[in-house]
Amino acid sequence: MYSSHRYQSLKPGFASISLKNNKVVSFFSGVGDDHISVENYVVALLLRRDEKPSKYREILKTIAAEILDQTQDGKFLKLLPNLYKDLAKI
Repeated sequence: MYSSHRYQSLKPGFASISLKNNKVVSFFSGVGDDHISVENYVVALLLRRDEKPSKYREILKTIAAEILDQTQDGKFLKLLPNLYKDLAKI
């Protein structure tokens, strides 16, 4: 996923790919002046093949922001159970 983002742009944004049995949707934090929270990170969701990545863009943006704000000290690990609950509502 990382290379998909970097080949497209250094700015924050979304990408998705289809694999044999799954899909992946991801958010890239960006590099340079336009980055969000921390540079050069990707937060990705593994989806079933029948799920639509577009349904997860808004929630992924929110989740990625929360995770990226907590990466430096590892506090994001405590956030994961609640973030998963938010995802489960989709």
